[in-house]
Amino acid sequence: MSAKELFYSKDHSFTQDEACAYAREDLIYNVTEDLLVQMEDLAITKVELARRLKKSRAYVSQLLSGSRNMTLASLADICFALGIQPKIELLPDTATAQQETSSVEKTIKYAKDTWQIEVIEDLTPNPVILESNVIDCRNLSAWEAA
Repeated sequence: MSAKELFYSKDHSFTQDEACAYAREDLIYNVTEDLLVQMEDLAITKVELARRLKKSRAYVSQLLSGSRNMTLASLADICFALGIQPKIELLPDTATAQQETSSVEKTIKYAKDTWQIEVIEDLTPNPVILESNVIDCRNLSAWEAA
């Protein structure tokens, strides 16, 4: 459960900045928690990790608490020191994807409701160029008869 879900209802509307801040905090929390779980499974303490990284214990504590910015380089170093391979997967945000899909569907519905599309069935395989930007693809014999 994220902090967002803990303090706000699902229908609460966030500003762009608030949503971005929550996404950032969720990522930091999830990565650091995953690292701590791996360390526990491998029976590696923060002191041992600091020794392997040749960094201070305070540095490691700050990284794993989220109070120090963890770069991709420092994440890679920690994973190497733990003997694990990081895997980063980037997925579209389901809420954003649903909003975009909804917007496209509304546009298509509007177009269908307001535009009339006329289908001309008797087409020739080769178009005839009438002017530089006008092409007539209808059956020429029908025009000749008229």
